[in-house]
Amino acid sequence: MFPFQSLFPFKDIMQQLMKHSGHSSSIEKFVQESISKSMSSSLDLFQNNASVIQRAFHENQVSEDGEVSLPEQTKASELTPTIFDSHDHVYVKFRIKDSTKLSNVKIFHTSNTIIIEGYPNEESYHEFALPEIVKKKGATTSYKDEYLQIKLPKATDMQYTQIDVPPID
Repeated sequence: MFPFQSLFPFKDIMQQLMKHSGHSSSIEKFVQESISKSMSSSLDLFQNNASVIQRAFHENQVSEDGEVSLPEQTKASELTPTIFDSHDHVYVKFRIKDSTKLSNVKIFHTSNTIIIEGYPNEESYHEFALPEIVKKKGATTSYKDEYLQIKLPKATDMQYTQIDVPPID
């Protein structure tokens, strides 16, 4: 019947269940009903929220060059940096089209998080996890071709703590 039948731990019970066609059809019926219920509830949820989804698509304006202009409240919450690391540094890079807004940007960091305030508006606050532990000092920034790049030196965290293993009695 099944190619992996010998690997199944309850093969005897399964064989008995499969022999009785009543059991297999009731299992199949149960599965079909479960799938039907889950799909209908998902469809209902989609239909109830269709107006919200439709409004979100219509509020976004597409310019001639293909860029999507989001409503102002969406712009305030969206900042998508590119974060990557090299052998010695962690880089955070994000786009700032208007260089005059650089004066509002404040950047802070902990050993594993970067915080960007003041962009795209003065009330904005964004926090992103860093892929590696970084040093407290030595970070630099540069702005070129509408991108602000933050370069953070990696820290070599060699702090080891021994954990005692109790003896086996």
